[in-house]
Amino acid sequence: MNKTYDVLIIGAGINGCSIAYQTASRNRRTVVLEKNTVGAEASSAAAGMLGAQSEMEEYSPFFEFARRSRSMFPELVPELEEKSGTAVSYVRNGMIKVADTPEEQERLARMYAFQKRAGEEVEWLQPDMVKTIDRSIGGDYFGAIYLQGDGQVKAPELTKAYAGAAVREGAEFYEYTPALGFIFENGRVTGVETPQGRFYADQIVLAGGAWSRFMPPLGEELPPLIPVKGECVGLHSKRPIVEKTVHASDFYIVPKPGGSIIIGATEREGEMGKEVSAEAVQHLLHKACRLVPGLGRASWQYAWSGVRPQSADGKPYLGQTAFDGLWMAAGHYRNGILLSAVTGTWMADLLEGKAQEQEWIDAFSPQRLIHRKEEEIIGTDY
Repeated sequence: MNKTYDVLIIGAGINGCSIAYQTASRNRRTVVLEKNTVGAEASSAAAGMLGAQSEMEEYSPFFEFARRSRSMFPELVPELEEKSGTAVSYVRNGMIKVADTPEEQERLARMYAFQKRAGEEVEWLQPDMVKTIDRSIGGDYFGAIYLQGDGQVKAPELTKAYAGAAVREGAEFYEYTPALGFIFENGRVTGVETPQGRFYADQIVLAGGAWSRFMPPLGEELPPLIPVKGECVGLHSKRPIVEKTVHASDFYIVPKPGGSIIIGATEREGEMGKEVSAEAVQHLLHKACRLVPGLGRASWQYAWSGVRPQSADGKPYLGQTAFDGLWMAAGHYRNGILLSAVTGTWMADLLEGKAQEQEWIDAFSPQRLIHRKEEEIIGTDY
């Protein structure tokens, strides 16, 4: 079987599905190849936080990119739900960022000052004020900031909604169809070899998450990606325990509609296995129950893990690679769900040559590390 398209996307994670929705909506013949099922990896393991403010202490193109993406959800979510028939449980309930050490208090103070200058909704909370926002929080801490603009979704459902909406717009999805390697013609990437045959396209987008660097014959010639495994635990309570998303220095608590509560997440660099260690479960439950004592009354659901794709400099790779015909959308690390909205539109714009924001083009180019390396060599005094 040989088939030809305008756009071929490798990987049906949340960002691959978002790109497919946008390109198909623009009447471009779009196909998505997935080695497993839609959203089977990190997209289904994520807690679904839309935390555009929760880690930003200074201005950067990444901050603006994240803010743009968060601002799109109020209109995007109803659109996806209507076209896909999948509810994504979007809520804009804010996030409480807690300082559990004096050092974290200093970091939050810098974050608060920056967010204020940036015009964001942010409130500084002394320890005795935190319970006025969420009465469930107890334990020892050194203050907090309340980020009113951040929200959350159910990540697996949002991924399915992007995919369903993409199909509604005409995109084709092939599950259990791994990309075995690229096809080159006259020095250009023109297609992908699979067990089901060859797929050709004018433009090919590599959106395979942490697995994106394993595509032969390029391999090490693609931008570096570091797998970082994250382990989570799920609890359930018939009565609400925690009202807001709570984020501390090395864990978070995300209450979901229906009584589920997600606690995450560890960071195990270089690991790609799906196992969840007893050490991780003990660490997460101890930290979470210490900050929100009421969680000790919740019932156990299950534990799981996912592998985040981290780029060499912490920013995603979005744009054309050094290989003609091949584009990349990977390396979103802990922000894949948040950035999915803008990633879809931005990549669709790039593929059509319509992208305007030069600052983003430079900041997220998959070739930026190559250029930086060349600049370092040129600037070396021998």
